[in-house]
Amino acid sequence: MFKQITDLSGNEWYLIVSLWIFLVFFITVGIMLLRMRKDYVDYMKDMPMDDETPEQAELEN
Repeated sequence: MFKQITDLSGNEWYLIVSLWIFLVFFITVGIMLLRMRKDYVDYMKDMPMDDETPEQAELEN
């Protein structure tokens, strides 16, 4: 198994590109999470417990 990893035979670009895609994705998600507003997080956190959506409440009234 290690012989396949150490003997890349020209395919190291796939590894480098996949590593960069991985890093860029997770750094972007981390920045988005740090910049997210707390009221939006609280709203999304309470959504599963909320039985009615605002649209349903308006239709029932």
